[in-house]
Amino acid sequence: MTLSTRALGLFCGLLCAGMGSALSVQAQDVHHPLDHRVPPGVAGRWSALTRTSAFGAVQPVQFHLPGDGMVTFYLGSPQHGVPVNAPAQAGLSVGFTYRVRISDLPEFPGVEIYPTVELLDRLHPPAGLAQEFPIPIQITEADIQTVLQDQMVTKVIYVEQPDLAAPIDQDQPAGYSRIETLPPAVNLLQAADLRGRPMAIVRIGGRIPDPRAPGDEFYSQSPVQLLQK
Repeated sequence: MTLSTRALGLFCGLLCAGMGSALSVQAQDVHHPLDHRVPPGVAGRWSALTRTSAFGAVQPVQFHLPGDGMVTFYLGSPQHGVPVNAPAQAGLSVGFTYRVRISDLPEFPGVEIYPTVELLDRLHPPAGLAQEFPIPIQITEADIQTVLQDQMVTKVIYVEQPDLAAPIDQDQPAGYSRIETLPPAVNLLQAADLRGRPMAIVRIGGRIPDPRAPGDEFYSQSPVQLLQK
């Protein structure tokens, strides 16, 4: 599911996907002092302090695009980018922020975007089935249109609390996420805590690499593990 706000060039999403039905979770209070507007990395470091057992754990994530396209993961440096056809899956570490490249979109010829993904927590699937339970990250056509208008998209992805789950059709395509829009003043991390367990913050903007500047800061991240879909 995604909770979202759109105002003054800012679109924020709180996203809860179908994975919520497979897990038992409780509402958390640990993110209330934070806001989704904090710089990338702050919420991840906060999670590292409050959930030490999860820090550094590898959690599969899966990117879903409006249609075909490529997702490039960077294996520790901008010189080691690995493009993967969407839906693209990789293992990211909890507590770290990653940047990926989205490109080769038939609906948007020549467009490249560089979203960041900040992992706050991990799922707890049955042993040996981690790849079957990735966190879905849905990049929609509306998201891309918003970015092309020099606005920013922010989404907080969370696992919904079972007794608060909305009654929706469970027969949905892979990567489907229900989106909920909230007023601009709402703290999305707090809203996610009240509805379930925040898992990741996705930020999509118009920033692109500067070819004249060193790229390590732009791509700064922990190494990625490419996993079988």
